[in-house]
Amino acid sequence: MKKIYLQARMEYSLWVTNPRMSILLVLFVLIHTLVIQPLAQAGEQIGVSFNILEPLAALCNSSLILLLLPIGFLILIADYPRMGSGFLLQLYRVGRRKWVLGEWVHLVMAAATYLAVVLLGITLLSLPYSPAVGKEWSAVATDYQRILGDDALEIIAFLLPRNLYIQMSPWVAVLRSYLLLLLYLIFIGSVQLATSLLRVKFLGVAINAALLLAGLGLVLLENPLMWGFPCAHALTWIHFTPYYRTPVCPLWTSWLYFIIGSVLMTGAACIVARHRSFDSVLEFD
Repeated sequence: MKKIYLQARMEYSLWVTNPRMSILLVLFVLIHTLVIQPLAQAGEQIGVSFNILEPLAALCNSSLILLLLPIGFLILIADYPRMGSGFLLQLYRVGRRKWVLGEWVHLVMAAATYLAVVLLGITLLSLPYSPAVGKEWSAVATDYQRILGDDALEIIAFLLPRNLYIQMSPWVAVLRSYLLLLLYLIFIGSVQLATSLLRVKFLGVAINAALLLAGLGLVLLENPLMWGFPCAHALTWIHFTPYYRTPVCPLWTSWLYFIIGSVLMTGAACIVARHRSFDSVLEFD
């Protein structure tokens, strides 16, 4: 266990200090423009403040805006798992199976950190608009469309779907949404880990992108086949209808979907690492 932890800690420290982290600044600009500003504008139109939790819930429950977070994470783990200079020495010192498990623990730490930074960043960006703090949804979420009718901003209905605010409180929506998104990011990284050891890292990126885009298309079309793709399982609101408490798809099945997928990918990575030849130093730059 100690070797796994040390391996994960070393890779995590290198990941956190990577200059590629600057992509977060671009991500925050997009989130501010596409999420926070529309909610603030809607609040001004009806004379109320949005709840400080609503931008967090909106980011994880808007079908189109959800693209931002997985794509941002894919960019940040583009070289995951790192197999550069000194890799062979590191592999022989730690052991093959422990190296894979250490990389997976590093992945979990990276995904959790990424979401925590995004959550903190969105909260700080929302503060200048004097958001409300409370346990209930604001009128921006619940009454905005009814009050303004045809004059309402259409994007608000996409940011905060009715299925979400009718079925649960803002706190519950944020917790459920970020748990699903965390599991989704771990699944993405697990695919990268397995395909990288199979020497087809680019295929891993292509698979993740294809699953994301195909799943998003099926979600927008409301096709039942969407439940075969991770995108639908990552959206909390789509598990419910606006009218019935019984979910269309129980949340625990989505948790299992991601957990089983991640375990299978990591297990495949362990098997490949055990049998793969790492003798050629020329393979690693």
